[in-house]
Amino acid sequence: MAGRVNGVRDGKQRFVVDCDGGVDDAQAILMILARSDVDLVAITTVYGNASVGQVGRNVRRLLRVADRTDLPVYAGSHAPLVGLPHRNDFFYGSDGFGDVLDVDDKDSASDTADIEGAVPALLRLVTAHPGEITLVCLGPLTNVALALKLDPNFGRKLRKCVIMGGNYKGRGNVDTCSEFNFHVDPESAFIVLNELSCPTVLVCWELCTKYGLAVSEYEKLRDGANGCRKAEFVRLIEGPTVKKQFEANGRYTPCDEIATAVALDASIMKRSATVYATVELAGVCTRGQMVVDWEQKLGKKPNVTVVIEIHKDPYMTLFKMATSS
Repeated sequence: MAGRVNGVRDGKQRFVVDCDGGVDDAQAILMILARSDVDLVAITTVYGNASVGQVGRNVRRLLRVADRTDLPVYAGSHAPLVGLPHRNDFFYGSDGFGDVLDVDDKDSASDTADIEGAVPALLRLVTAHPGEITLVCLGPLTNVALALKLDPNFGRKLRKCVIMGGNYKGRGNVDTCSEFNFHVDPESAFIVLNELSCPTVLVCWELCTKYGLAVSEYEKLRDGANGCRKAEFVRLIEGPTVKKQFEANGRYTPCDEIATAVALDASIMKRSATVYATVELAGVCTRGQMVVDWEQKLGKKPNVTVVIEIHKDPYMTLFKMATSS
């Protein structure tokens, strides 16, 4: 296709972000918007850190701060494929944004999600731009699973997919053995890992804990926030969560930010493993756990690349650049 090399058209990568509207989603979106070589085509929303309606409000609030209200926001699933919505522990506050009052709330008929839903939008966009779109998944995978069930070739039309989710050591952050995004909708995670059929990169919970930020690192990252609207906004909404994490264990653990950095620059991956991985659906204690076939006992073709280590300095540079102007 004219003007396209390795999925990059006219020097720009095309991204679509599927997110669940938490503090880390906000920082991740700002990381993408800061890159002049990336065209953020659309944002789709999914239930996770908050209700899907609240997630949409959070995303539009962020886009107002970033002066990017031109970006389309498509509302997605309000619940997992099976069963009732997960009982949220409101890690990022009841609204996902630290319960910080939106004094500039302008939600109105002209500022709500686009009429087209997230799943139809995803199908339309990848069909219109085959081989060009990088899908960055920062929440439960319900929208992506539904897209695959409507179009089994959905994944083959993507350039690649980068997912924040799963746990390659079986370490849980919601219960004993499962990571939040996979825990909220295990069936969708199972479908996506087994049916996506495009290069798929996983940034899992254990990796994120490995690169948690000490107090001094966090303060250096947010140093100079005064005068920058985006930096001040992010520091404001993440304040309650950061305080809670520092009091609990002395570190703040970004998650979606690492996945986004890997999506923006694959060279940030220092060490990875290409393996077959699936999701446990029936275990009494292990439902939602990602199961990695490290020893190839199942005889299945590898379907994901799991990031094991990253180069921290370039990741931190991308992190800080997002709110530096």
